[in-house]
Amino acid sequence: MAFLKKYQKFIATFIVILLLLEFGIYPCLTMANTFANIIGAIGLLAVCIWAVLTFGASFDDDSIDKKEIGETELDYMPKPKTKATRKPKTTKVK
Repeated sequence: MAFLKKYQKFIATFIVILLLLEFGIYPCLTMANTFANIIGAIGLLAVCIWAVLTFGASFDDDSIDKKEIGETELDYMPKPKTKATRKPKTTKVK
């Protein structure tokens, strides 16, 4: 339920936008009346601007969980040990 409370405004806005498009904008755009088409286009533009302003606010810095730079789980993993390699024997040439 906490998830729904956090995003309740966005869910309600999304449903309202879908209903406006389904029952208000699309019928105006498919009518044979030019005036209704113009009103539908203006309404579509208004709904698009409203949607961008509403859902664009969800991408603000406050709503995004940021990870702090620094300590991670990789800091606690043991580092792989490297095998010591022998130096090859060199022979002196007389």
